Amino acid sequence: MPRPVDPTLRERLIAAATVAFADGGYSGSTLDGIAARAGVTKGGLYFHFAGKEELFFAVLDHWREHRRKELQVQAVGPDGAVLALRQFLAGYLAFHLREPAATHLLRVLTTELRGRFTSRLREDDRQEQRWFRARVRELLELGARDGTLWAEDPALTAFVLCGAVIGILAQWHGAPTDVEVHCDEELLAQQLVARLATGEARSQPGEDEFDFGRSRDT
Repeated sequence: MPRPVDPTLRERLIAAATVAFADGGYSGSTLDGIAARAGVTKGGLYFHFAGKEELFFAVLDHWREHRRKELQVQAVGPDGAVLALRQFLAGYLAFHLREPAATHLLRVLTTELRGRFTSRLREDDRQEQRWFRARVRELLELGARDGTLWAEDPALTAFVLCGAVIGILAQWHGAPTDVEVHCDEELLAQQLVARLATGEARSQPGEDEFDFGRSRDT
């Protein structure tokens, strides 16, 4: 009589592979080790995944879906797009600070695996970056229409903001004890958006001090 399929096995394999790939990279992880971590034989792993590459992409897809579900752009409220942009950037930072494995997986994708596999690997990296920039650009354009944000070139501004966020996360993951004091996602998002805010959104109490590029003494 065949053994019943374990409904939790795929989920356990994703969790085990997340830890393995984030800690050891792609080359440093083995299917035997991942299977053992998930409490299953290698044959059980092959029941769900054809091999290591498919498993790696499944892990990326899992975290991408989780991240995008958490960071869906909500309808812009009465406070305008400036608040929505702050919330989105703070949410992106919070997700990666809370789930460091997700960031490590992206680093494996963009460094160790950049020249490997098929065009799908390169396209995965491009699509993730495009998604992030597109969401930020969308909010900048909404802010231009409702008068709460100003960006002469929304595409370029989105590129700069996303680059700043990714750079913050790179510093935190590289040497967390050196920069942890600065890694308050709400404060960082406020500072990133402050110089783009216009009118009343910019002049709220305490906001001027977060306008990078200006001295507090001016």
